[in-house]
Amino acid sequence: MDVILGKIWLVIFNSLILLPMLYSVIKTEKRLANIHVISILSVFVTQATDIAVTVSSYRNSLFLNSYLLTLMWQLSLLLSIVSVFYLVLNELKEKYQRNNLKSDWAYVVPAIFEASLLVFFNLSAFNATDVSLISTATGTSLYFIINFYILIGSWLCYKTYVYNLDFDIKYIARKHFFFYLILCLVLFLQQLIFGYVDFATSITTLLMFNIMTHSKTLISQDALSGVNNRVSFNKYINNVFVSREHGAAFIVFIDIDKFKHINDTYGHIEGDEAIALVGKTLKSIAGETNSFVARMGGDEFVLVVNGADETKVKRIIQNITYELEERLIFSNKEYDLTVSCGYVPVAPNSKNIKELIAKADKLMYLDKQNKNQGAVNGVY
Repeated sequence: MDVILGKIWLVIFNSLILLPMLYSVIKTEKRLANIHVISILSVFVTQATDIAVTVSSYRNSLFLNSYLLTLMWQLSLLLSIVSVFYLVLNELKEKYQRNNLKSDWAYVVPAIFEASLLVFFNLSAFNATDVSLISTATGTSLYFIINFYILIGSWLCYKTYVYNLDFDIKYIARKHFFFYLILCLVLFLQQLIFGYVDFATSITTLLMFNIMTHSKTLISQDALSGVNNRVSFNKYINNVFVSREHGAAFIVFIDIDKFKHINDTYGHIEGDEAIALVGKTLKSIAGETNSFVARMGGDEFVLVVNGADETKVKRIIQNITYELEERLIFSNKEYDLTVSCGYVPVAPNSKNIKELIAKADKLMYLDKQNKNQGAVNGVY
């Protein structure tokens, strides 16, 4: 009885975390068929069937078939790990700049195979007189598939953190990577010491962690470009430059060339896509150089590069042009997409940041005028 009460307490504990999370997700997404909702509901199903399995082991009931309940518990546990894996994967895959992860459906194949095994094992146990060997095989295969998804998830997070050049997603990927490793260690110790895996509470914690990091990113991001928004930029400037001592840096002001022409010729939707493309490029560059990038509004961006090396800044501006050209080729756009840049140095412990931003803005417009004049004279 104490075991059942303990499991019920875990359901109550997880409900206190998951129900507000479920309400928030449904309110935000405006739909029930999304991976967040599926992962949360699968945790509830896993815990409910776990309690039912425990009750059936204590009481023989015609209404509680232990084999069927065990199978439901195992399948819901499998659904939990797969749905949470895809929750993290979906958050990572949209941030890959050159790899769209079009084969991400393949990750569900091991789960389908494992589900088939679970059905086979439980049907065999129903007709067998000695189920000890079948029970061991079932537990081993289930434990293996759980750790398989945890390890694959941690590898993808590590790969994203190291090789991906997205400034914001590096934060999420790093956090998820360490969380996955800790989760794998905890489940291993639990299996080693207690001989079973109580996965639902761990999944609950991971879901809570995921939505917190995701919400933090959404609050600081500009929805269209994917880079930090103006509010986040002001906080960054105040925290790093105004309110404390700081080292040397450069402020780079960036503006899309002939953006009005793109809007007027190809439409505002295409104009939004141009802003998004520049945003992805700048996030990539920011990730490479450990810089801060934000959209100031319209087609204007600002990049803060730490350090006193002007050559580095010039190289960054050059790389923006090169990478933007590369992305434009793969995007099959019908127009050219270039940017004009102006940059100013920020002396150590300088506080006149607003003046420097205004100066960088003027230099950016000077660069734009020089380009237009060069185009008129036939010089590009």
